[in-house]
This record gives sequence, structure tokens and C-alpha cells, in this order.
Amino acid sequence: MTELEIDADSTAVLITDPQIDFLKPESVVWDKVGETVEENAVVDKIRRLRDAAREGDVPVFYSPHEYEDAEYDSWEHLNTIDQIMFDTRMFDIAGDGADFVPELEPDDNTFVLSPHKQLSGFWSNDAQIQLRQRGIDTIVLAGMSANLCVESHLRDAVENGFEVLTVTDATAAAGEEALQAALTNYGFIAHETAETDDVVERLAAAE
Repeated sequence: MTELEIDADSTAVLITDPQIDFLKPESVVWDKVGETVEENAVVDKIRRLRDAAREGDVPVFYSPHEYEDAEYDSWEHLNTIDQIMFDTRMFDIAGDGADFVPELEPDDNTFVLSPHKQLSGFWSNDAQIQLRQRGIDTIVLAGMSANLCVESHLRDAVENGFEVLTVTDATAAAGEEALQAALTNYGFIAHETAETDDVVERLAAAE
């Protein structure tokens, strides 16, 4: 697998769903994701990636999930993960679940994309246009959750011509089987996979 060049002029860190409803015990689905979030120390690893990106002058993009009352009340044709999120009111903009976790509050090096309503932000939010308008062609990808939003962002980024390095230990899922399935797919789809320790060094040196 080729090691991608991390260049501050053309690389961005893309973090999916760095929000309470995936990453903190008060999450409405903590019973599903909490064990692997804690085992992988996901919040700390995302924080390290963000801080290293700032040091290397690499921009960070957040692709968050968010829903409003009208969507919970009126949406039809829900798939399984939609149904789980709607039954629990996951990412409810009226509550705390859609808030960014305190350790990952956006800073002046962070661009917050419009909320994605399905698993990928490359067609249900403004991920592609915001990246392209800033000359980005290489993405360092991490966040939640491994086999859902991270994998969907990965697939769509690659399909749209971006090169993607997926950070394999800065994510988690609803159980070990789901996590391992995602890691297997990353190995086939991403241009490179690497762990946080390696990526942090490369991001910090990008400038």
C-alpha cells in the first residue's frame, strides 16, 4: 500500500460525527457503541489528530449528523440505522446529543460542514464542494462510526476522485464484529490505512 503524501496545501482531516451521541456515556446509543469507543480511546485519538493538523497547518473538517422535530415526525422509508436513530432521537438538535464533545469543540482551524442526513456527506451535505473549493485532493479520515458514516464517507470520497488515508484506530462501532468488518473494507477501499501515532507525526510535519 502506497504511503500518501500529507501536504498542507492539498490535504484535510475529515472527522465524521464527533458528537455526544456517539462519543460520550450520555449518548442515547451508548449501550451499542460505548465499549469500543472506550477501548479505542476514540475521543483522545481524534483530539490528537486535530491538534497535529493545527500544528502542521492542515485544515480540519467536521461532518456532523443532525435532525429536527419535523424530520423525526415526517420521514418515511427509514432503513435499519435510520430507525434506530429516530427511535432514540439520536442527534436531536433540540437536545445535547448533537453537540460536539467538549474536547473536540471546533477551533479556528476547523470547518463545520452542513449536517449530513444519511451516512455520507458527499451527497447529503456540502463535503465535496467545501473540500474542492479549498484545493483539497487528499483526505485523512477518522471518526464515527466505523462501518457506517466513516465507511460511507470513504467510499464516496474515493468514488469522487479523492485519495483517502483512513485512521484505523480512531473509530469505533456497535460491537467488535462491525468494527472488524469496517477495517477489512478500509483495507480494500482506502488508498492507505494507518494508526493514529503514525498519522499524528505526519500531520504535524506537513507544513
